[in-house]
Amino acid sequence: MRVTILGAGTSIPARGYSPAGIYVQVARERVLLDAGAGSLQRLHLAKAPWDQLDRIFLTHFHVDHCLDLVSILFALRLPQVRRKKSLQVYGPPGLKTLYRQLNAAYHDWLSPRGYRVIFHEVQRATLRLPGYTVRSYPMNHYATRAVGYRLTAGGKTLAYSGDTDVCDSAVAMGQRADLLILECSVPDEQKVEGHLTPSECAQIAARAQCRRLVLSHFYPVFKRYDIRARVRRSYRGHLTLARDFTSFHI
Repeated sequence: MRVTILGAGTSIPARGYSPAGIYVQVARERVLLDAGAGSLQRLHLAKAPWDQLDRIFLTHFHVDHCLDLVSILFALRLPQVRRKKSLQVYGPPGLKTLYRQLNAAYHDWLSPRGYRVIFHEVQRATLRLPGYTVRSYPMNHYATRAVGYRLTAGGKTLAYSGDTDVCDSAVAMGQRADLLILECSVPDEQKVEGHLTPSECAQIAARAQCRRLVLSHFYPVFKRYDIRARVRRSYRGHLTLARDFTSFHI
């Protein structure tokens, strides 16, 4: 399983920290986890065949996690792209309504041409896919029906929270994962409801006993803040502070 962080930041512009997106090569499929603004361009920069994506998994419908679904669907219908295979798109309840409303706003320019888009609404689901399994877990992110995803292939596991506050479901999702990617939005001293701090990420990782913790979704407020020191108070495993295009092979 190859994992590339396309965006390690938020909607606030910061060099090296773009909105959320993760490209995963798993089994024989190409998967995108979240599609924040600019994900399509960063797929191209990462030399990923964006026009051959098999599946897109959205964690929730805030624009820094889903805006480039529009860009991808628009690009795929252009005559220069001759896609034939179906595109499977997954997300929490409300996904189908989101697509209908977006397509109406863009005057049907998101409708597929020459291929099919199939939408799946998930909340607590197990998906048995070619060569791997995906499980979705409800997260705690404001009043949204946010989900996190756990991908398992060949005995290796990647878990990704999307946006969340502390919850038991995040621990269950990351249980003994080889790679646990958690959002880490704000410092401990500036706790915001619906998001995680470094200490909270560390506590989740320690409870989950993951092999490697990857922190992402940093707001610029973290400049000159010692994230590692806060994490090390509770978590002793491998730790990575992601930037755009940080990659892993598990």
